[in-house]
This record gives sequence, structure tokens and C-alpha cells, in this order.
Amino acid sequence: MSSISPDRIEGLLLGTAVGDALGLPTEGMKPANIERLGWTKKWKHRFIFSRGMWSDDTEHTIMLAQALLASQGDVDKFTRKFAWELRWWLFGLPAGVGMATARAMFKLWLGFPPNRSGVFSAGNGSVMRTAIIAAYFPDDADTRRQFVEAQTRITHTDPKALTASQAITEIAATLLKSESPPPQDTILKILENANRYISPHCPNDWEEIIAAMKDGWEQNSTLSDFLHSIGGNPKHGISGYAYHTVPAVIYAGVKYQWDYQQVITSMIKAGGDTDTTAAIAGALCGAFGGTKAIPHDWISHISEWPTGIKQLSILAHAVQNHTPLRVRRHCSPMLLVRNIVFLITVLFHGFGRLLPAKLRASII
Repeated sequence: MSSISPDRIEGLLLGTAVGDALGLPTEGMKPANIERLGWTKKWKHRFIFSRGMWSDDTEHTIMLAQALLASQGDVDKFTRKFAWELRWWLFGLPAGVGMATARAMFKLWLGFPPNRSGVFSAGNGSVMRTAIIAAYFPDDADTRRQFVEAQTRITHTDPKALTASQAITEIAATLLKSESPPPQDTILKILENANRYISPHCPNDWEEIIAAMKDGWEQNSTLSDFLHSIGGNPKHGISGYAYHTVPAVIYAGVKYQWDYQQVITSMIKAGGDTDTTAAIAGALCGAFGGTKAIPHDWISHISEWPTGIKQLSILAHAVQNHTPLRVRRHCSPMLLVRNIVFLITVLFHGFGRLLPAKLRASII
């Protein structure tokens, strides 16, 4: 049984889902375009009829949690279970799959074993789903590292992806146990420890990122200035590169003391890969603040089926008690209908971006 309260675990899961759903309509947009639409005046769900739906970030978190529960602490069994979760997820025709993750899942279907299915990429696929591992193993750092490495390498083999995933998992483990915002030095130490997964022969920007983060906090720099200091392009938003996404999330988290509303707002306002940045930030802030930290309107206006908000609460209690459980089926007619509705809505948003800002703002 986990030593973490189910409310903190539910906060992590719900925080992921809410951030994901809020950030989805602005995915790929520049900050200036989001500002032009007037959406920054009030953050609300705008995916479909003022409601929200979540994307692959939340789906992967749920599937990874189910694989953890089924494995009962056996990393080899976990790897096999999660690989099958990914295979069946692709079979359900999901929209918006990351390129590296899609290639890895195709390799799994072609018969590649999970330890050879990953592709060399430092995208966000392994980072967006990893925080729940901290909730399952809150008191065992060595086991956490084994499971993080296992889930990462199924889809991403670039050591940078592993470093980023380890950093998010360890920060989540710290926040789940914290009653007050952890000191900056604690966060920096976690980041330094995550760096050891990079080979000394592999090019590494992690140390420079840590230094830039420390300087930014000391100078109270904006998120935009920090992104620029680590090689990002703030005018285009936060990219899907793990070494941009993860530092941005952590920088904003410390800057705003892991306040859910402020951190999520800063992630979406920054543009770019907003569903994923907000999902990762949501997991961390939800782990720290629990469910009460998440605005009620942001929760109540999510419309999901056949796996919805209620199932996230059930899943949180299962993780807390280490009880094997499925809240999401591998495949079902209702899941296929859901994915079709999701795809149509995504296409609507894509075509809507061709409209003038004022007209689009009035429609969505």
C-alpha cells in the first residue's frame, strides 16, 4: 500500500487530465495568436461546446497506471503489460499520436520486443505519463528508476528522454510528500541527480539548463526569458523537445510555488505543445495540492467517456492500495466512437485556425 493519501494521487491524475484538456485547443499555437483570440482573459475549456476532452497525455497516464497495478512490482511484467496497453491503444485509432511513440507502437505490432521497440527521440512521449510511477513507489527511489527506465525505453531511447522522465518522476515523488513548496535547492539537487543517466560520451545540455534555471529564479526572470536562455523560441511557444518542456514546467512550478491555476495558466499562455506542458505541470501541481487545488469549473466541464473523471478517482484509490484494476478497456465500440468524435473536433480546430481571430473566438 502506498504511503501517499488517495487525494494527492487523485490530484496527480486529475491534474494531468485537466491540464491536458485545457491546453488541447491551443496546441501548436504561438503565444501572440492565443493572446489575439482573447482567451488569456479567462481560461476555460474550449475544445467542444465549452467543454473539454483529454488527449494522449492522459490516456497514457491511465494505461501506465493500469500496467503498474497489474505488475504488482515486477518490472518485467510491467514492461510486457504496458507494451500491450500501447499496442491496443494504437488499434483504437487515436488522434494526435507523437511520431516517435507511433513508430514504437508499430514496431511492437510487428513483433519487436519492448526492449527493442523504442526509437531514438527526446520527445515528450515518455515524460507526459511518468509521474504516476512516483505515486505507486513513493518510498523506493531505486525501484522508481527501474520502472521509469522501462517505460521510457519502450518508446524513446535517447538518454535525454530518460533524464527528463527521471526528473519529473522524482519531483513528483517529492511534491506528493510535501506540505509546503520544496526549496529551490531541493529541486536543483533532483535535477542534478537525473543528469547521471546521460552517458559521458553523449552531448548534454542538462548542466547548462540547471544553471540557467538557477539564474532565472535569482533574477526573477519571466518564463519567456528563461526559455530563450535554454535555446527555445518563446515567440513560437514551448516545443515538444523534452529539454525544453521539462525545464519550462519546473521553472514555472518553482516560480509560482506549484500553484495549480497559476502554473497551468503560464503553460498555456506560453503556447506551443500546450496540452502536454499543461498535463505534465498539472500532474506535479496536483500531486502537491491535491484535488482541492484544481478549480472546480475546470474539472466539471470535462466531458469524457467511456473513461471519465469518476474513473480517475477509482484509479487513484487502486494505486494507493496497489489493487489490480482496469478503468479503461483495451478496445470497445464506445471507445472507437469517442475517438472519432475527438478526431472530428481536432480537425475542426485545425480548419478554424484559418479563420480571422475575432470570428474564431466567437465560434469557440
